[in-house]
Amino acid sequence: MPFKISNSRLFYHLIAGRLAILLLLLCITYLQSKYFADSFLKMTQLSLVLGGAFFLTAVYTIWYEKKGLNKWLLYTQTLFDVILVNLAVFWTGGFESPLVFLYPVAILTACILGSQREGAISTFLCIISYAGLFWLYDIPKNGFNETLYNFFITIAAFNIIASLGIVLARRLHYTEKKLSDTKVDLCRMEEIHHHLAESIQSGLITVDEKENITFFNHAAVNILGQKIINGYGQPLQEFWQTGAELLQNFRNGRESKRQEVSHTTPQGSPGFLGTSIFLLKGYKEQRLGYGIIFQDITEIKAREEQFQRMDRLAALGEMAAGLAHEIRNPLASLSGAAQFLEESAMLHPEERRLLKIISRESDHLNDITKSFLLYAKPEGRKIQNVSLLEEIESVISLIKQRKKLPHADIERNIPANLKFEVDPSQFKQVVLNLLLNAYQALPYKDGKISIYGKNGEENHLILKISDNGTGIKPEDLPKVFNPFFSTRPDGTGLGLAIVHRMVNEWNGDIKVDSEQDKGSTFTLHLPKYTERISC
Repeated sequence: MPFKISNSRLFYHLIAGRLAILLLLLCITYLQSKYFADSFLKMTQLSLVLGGAFFLTAVYTIWYEKKGLNKWLLYTQTLFDVILVNLAVFWTGGFESPLVFLYPVAILTACILGSQREGAISTFLCIISYAGLFWLYDIPKNGFNETLYNFFITIAAFNIIASLGIVLARRLHYTEKKLSDTKVDLCRMEEIHHHLAESIQSGLITVDEKENITFFNHAAVNILGQKIINGYGQPLQEFWQTGAELLQNFRNGRESKRQEVSHTTPQGSPGFLGTSIFLLKGYKEQRLGYGIIFQDITEIKAREEQFQRMDRLAALGEMAAGLAHEIRNPLASLSGAAQFLEESAMLHPEERRLLKIISRESDHLNDITKSFLLYAKPEGRKIQNVSLLEEIESVISLIKQRKKLPHADIERNIPANLKFEVDPSQFKQVVLNLLLNAYQALPYKDGKISIYGKNGEENHLILKISDNGTGIKPEDLPKVFNPFFSTRPDGTGLGLAIVHRMVNEWNGDIKVDSEQDKGSTFTLHLPKYTERISC
């Protein structure tokens, strides 16, 4: 079973140290060769030892690359290291050789690469080898005691070095294991943090103290566009001017709460972002940089405006209902009196002209009061299952009877089998108002209106009414469904307000897209099935 080394660099470091020692010995052997009596023989012997050491080092490295540090490699290296050290010591003076220090090197190598067992085996082989060399040489009687003392001191040193090597190896392996576990935990935490950052729907950008981008998630790319992908290490200001200004305000202490800022989407549409900025701190509370978290709140703002509009419309509707009832009665009397006077034969032409003006304006006021009542308190709904195409055709037939409207080609693209539940009278009123609005925006020539219907998602249908008219100014788009808002001098400003209110009462939705001098498109999402409840 292979020995597990948490860091393979340890093996290569030992190999590098081994080569350094061999090169040092090679140099020393060459420089000291002239001091040996039989220099040629000594050079040959040491060259064999060094050559064998270099060869075995290459073998160990290849073996490790192929199969890792298994027990056979470790035992083989321990055995041949001791053999080479013995030869080097034997040929350079025996137990008095200056190369005796190679024994501790072999012991430490076995301790570090292996375990306590390998260290003990290496120590045992070194002691037996050194003792054998000691008894092979003749020791003079006058220096026997001193020589024997040095022998035991050397043996004791071998054991002490072995003990220290084993303790050192244990701590080294323990430290490497802890380091390896810590790296694994750190990688896991980084993956978790990265996954969390990528999973949230809000955009996230972090910058360092110099306001250079250090991180951004996928949502930030979707919100800000593909340009931010090239932002790593670059100033935030070059990729998001608004974010840089917000960050500068935060650093200067002027802004700290959540803010809403205008934003242009990657597609060029206007929108809004909700942003928050926070400080990034390290373990010791040192500043690491700043984070900006933001999300697209364009739809939320649109809903808020829609709810505010509905509240205003509800309050205004109650007032309009009461006002309309109060106006209709005297208005009817005024209109009836004017018509009665017109029938008199004794009127002068100027008097008759004035009475016609009174009658015409009374009718106009009556139309306004009807619109008030329709907007403020629609008639009770009578739900029926109707054909979208048939209802559209009915409204088109009705509107073509109006002579004052400009000519227009009306294109229909509606499936004949597309049906849904609605009050036919209210639906015709909605379509009539939308078509009148389209007619009033058409050019004098080549006017075109397109009506498109299809099945939508989740039991809804989609109805689009488009024209190639003058379009709506961008600053007027948010106000088109407000009551009394009109760009025409003779408009009441209630047509689209009535459409908006009715569509919302049906639990539907209406949106408008417009471009000046190119036309407008009103898109309705209507439920195909509704509760049969009278209003």
